[in-house]
Amino acid sequence: MRPDRATELLPLVRPAGLATVLDALHDRLALHGVPRGTILIGTAEAADALEDLIGKRVAPGKRIGVAEVDRLLRDRTPFESLEEAVELYRGTPIVRPREERARAQAERERAVRRCFELLPALNLSSGAENRMVMWMRSESGERALRAGFRRWREEALLKAVRAVALAFHRMPDRSQPPIYLADLANEVTDERSHGLDVRRPASSLLLRALEFFYPETAARERRGSAAWRTNLLSEARIARDPISVRSDTFGLMGDTPYLRELRRAALTRSVNLDDLAQLGHDVRAWGGVAFVAENPTVHTALFMHVRAHYVVESHPTLICTNGNINLADWLLLEALVRSGAHVYYCGDFDKKGLDITRDILERFPGAASPWRMTASDYEAAIRTETATLDPRGLERAARFLPDLVRAMSLRRHAADQEGLIPLLKADLDRFVLHGEPPPRLGVAPGSNFEAITR
Repeated sequence: MRPDRATELLPLVRPAGLATVLDALHDRLALHGVPRGTILIGTAEAADALEDLIGKRVAPGKRIGVAEVDRLLRDRTPFESLEEAVELYRGTPIVRPREERARAQAERERAVRRCFELLPALNLSSGAENRMVMWMRSESGERALRAGFRRWREEALLKAVRAVALAFHRMPDRSQPPIYLADLANEVTDERSHGLDVRRPASSLLLRALEFFYPETAARERRGSAAWRTNLLSEARIARDPISVRSDTFGLMGDTPYLRELRRAALTRSVNLDDLAQLGHDVRAWGGVAFVAENPTVHTALFMHVRAHYVVESHPTLICTNGNINLADWLLLEALVRSGAHVYYCGDFDKKGLDITRDILERFPGAASPWRMTASDYEAAIRTETATLDPRGLERAARFLPDLVRAMSLRRHAADQEGLIPLLKADLDRFVLHGEPPPRLGVAPGSNFEAITR
């Protein structure tokens, strides 16, 4: 509208009584996009003001059609439409929610398309590009991209997608050492070492992508928690730093001066990622067997029993995951398995304990077995005051531990591995004194030890 025309028409919409009428007319136009519906004339003042504008009397408490107001404005006033009058009165164009939603949706879909279009220019490995496309086309990936657009807008979303794609390109496989989060952020983001910090766009999208590829790992902890984040990064062999995660050990063997002296002193020792980078090629398990306990109380009882009853030369190798297996635990177990060790894992009789058991058995097929995790062991460990269980949380372990899962599903009570300490000690005694390890997965009890460990 020309300024001179606005100056001419503005007095027509300025009467005080007309304000409520024009506000109601604006709401109808915004809702429907065209003159439609009716408005209520609430007061005599409003009725008088409307009559002065359009030349039609509407009694207070009665309604008038919006289309009729539009027609009368065109016929009896200089206004070209009701929309022109309302916009002049409010001083801004009418914002129609449907049009706004359509515009926002179009912008969002354009941003998502651009996310796909940027991938070819990044020169990713075929594996990294395929994984990105697979995630971005999934339902969870689409939700993450659209939510990212709403939160950060298009350019920030594109930077985050680029960072995640480059992170997948850079991620080590299980034959390679881990990468540290700050180093990865330096390589793939514009924000340098802090680009993958918590709540940064690239970090949020990376975790959503890892959640898609590692759903069982993600399900172990509350979404968004520190443990949830650490577990997902560990699955991708990404560590916060070389020293903050550790694996507690006793009785490690190896040909380096450090490992020989550590064993001679019969000391417990926590090994972190930096230690494992130095020792991983040399570390071995006594007798070709590593006994792994989830609980530090159990680990303590076992190494104190061994140290009190046996000479150093007969100390078995004991490892503790402290309730939740981390990247240092994985790297240590991988190193031991590479050196020929067989891993025996004993955990709590709850969802987390069974999840860790399943993960170890899947990671090391033929080189790992459950330790004291049968239905009869569960019955020996259970106490009436233990927490209740949801059987649905145990289903993922049923492939490896069908009898145990069945027994736990019937009893619906968790049990702690502390109840098995006497039995675990007896197993170590048999191993140290007679060379008899616990039964292997898929090997009948009583099989010859030499044949098993050779």
